[in-house]
Amino acid sequence: MLIDTSTVIEILRNPKSSDRFKLVKEQIRNEELYMLIIQLAELSDWCIRNSVPPTERIEAVKQFANIVPLDEDMCLEGSRIKSARRRTGHKNFSLLDGLVLAAARSIGERLLTFDRDFMGEKDCVVLA
Repeated sequence: MLIDTSTVIEILRNPKSSDRFKLVKEQIRNEELYMLIIQLAELSDWCIRNSVPPTERIEAVKQFANIVPLDEDMCLEGSRIKSARRRTGHKNFSLLDGLVLAAARSIGERLLTFDRDFMGEKDCVVLA
């Protein structure tokens, strides 16, 4: 399962006893986890904005998720996905969102996210 940055942030900022952490854990179970390499920049950006050491958090993520490299096919598919999602009314769906979904599909995995812009995609698990 590829985990969206929104999911990683919930894992890192919530205690293991919280309902949000338990919700993520319930979905993940024993699945192999993945993240697209560019999500490390997104996570680092969140850390800097929230005065959290980015290197420490990125190292923590690398302990539980396999990092997927970005390639040309993902770049092309990511832009197609973004365009299609925006045409269906998801005005905040970003190119990074498209790249993350393209990466999940390229490795045959579902995407786990808290981002409602992924609602309606058959291979996305959107947590409320």
